[in-house]
Amino acid sequence: MNNDNAFPLSLDFEGKHYEGTILPSVEKGSNGMPVYYRVTLGDEFFAYLCCGDNGWSEREGPGRPGGLIRAIGDYIFDYYE
Repeated sequence: MNNDNAFPLSLDFEGKHYEGTILPSVEKGSNGMPVYYRVTLGDEFFAYLCCGDNGWSEREGPGRPGGLIRAIGDYIFDYYE
């Protein structure tokens, strides 16, 4: 992955503030968007996220709070608008 494409993450969710970094994959889907995103919160890896027909999910399977996954996904969409 190319770190030059990373962008900052800063959002509030359920009374907690989150800061981190989102690193889009170099690989693009048919819609031209990155296939997945590597998300760190603080200095720690959080998850690889991808967006499919059923919305945002972890690339490796469920395990993180779904609401937070969706909030980060919305943040990613807003970044590209």
